Amino acid sequence: MLDERLRYFLVIAETGSLSKAAEAIGISQSGLSRQLRQLEDEIGRPLFMRTGRGVELNDIGTRLDRAIRPAFGTIDHTLELLRLEAGTMHGSLRIAMVHTLSHYFLPRLLAQFHDRHPGVNTYLLGRGSPDVVDLVSSGKADLGFVYDVAVAVDGLTIDHLFEEHMCLVHHQDTPAELPSDDSRPWDEPLITFPKYYALRQMLHRAKLDRNVVAEVETVDTMLRLVSCKLGVCVLPDLIPDAELLSMQLRRQPIPLPDLRRWVVCISSRGSTRSPVCESLIDLAKRSGAGRASGGALGIA
Repeated sequence: MLDERLRYFLVIAETGSLSKAAEAIGISQSGLSRQLRQLEDEIGRPLFMRTGRGVELNDIGTRLDRAIRPAFGTIDHTLELLRLEAGTMHGSLRIAMVHTLSHYFLPRLLAQFHDRHPGVNTYLLGRGSPDVVDLVSSGKADLGFVYDVAVAVDGLTIDHLFEEHMCLVHHQDTPAELPSDDSRPWDEPLITFPKYYALRQMLHRAKLDRNVVAEVETVDTMLRLVSCKLGVCVLPDLIPDAELLSMQLRRQPIPLPDLRRWVVCISSRGSTRSPVCESLIDLAKRSGAGRASGGALGIA
């Protein structure tokens, strides 16, 4: 029971919230609060301070976290290695990802991964680029899938997967003028992400967001607005053809070199990556290699 309470303590410390920790563990919040009280009774001191947004470790809690987290990490890593040697793999994986990649890249990758490792549970966190980096940097996510232009933080290991090119998406009944490399402003009505998204920042640097008519946070909403002929959008050229055709949309390649970026996987440099993490990264790299060679985005 002490081992279980200590693990619960680590999840609370990671999430900074009893409700989020209870949801991640799969027990009631009242049950988790009871386990925390019992642990604090055994130690004889409180471990957290309550804040307006949840809970934070106090000095005693910080000392406990620093002492036991590496030990549990070593235990879990060893168990995963033994399972891998036996031909099985279990455990959990917290994955943070930008919304665009969750639309076309991660679903197929994770389907392949779970076919190979059905005993692994994945917990997905869809966020904007800065939040993905923060989640991995703080240890609240094991891996992050993001764009290289958004990673400007020390202490991260970066694995490059594939280079992504942008395309112009418009309704088939309303042809759009392609952006060019001349000095004329591009004034097509644009549907795009908010300013803190990596793709929007890329468009801003290329001076292609002069006439924004709508800001949205999901690819699905963006495409639906384009299908209603509100404007055009710029998205990765890997958006599935079938999805565009179902909405009467067409794509055109954009020949500007500034509209390219690398999809990368990030992890914390200060911690040892588990075999579960290494397996998913290896799968993602091979998927990226297939993309770079001109094939479809998939894994053989």
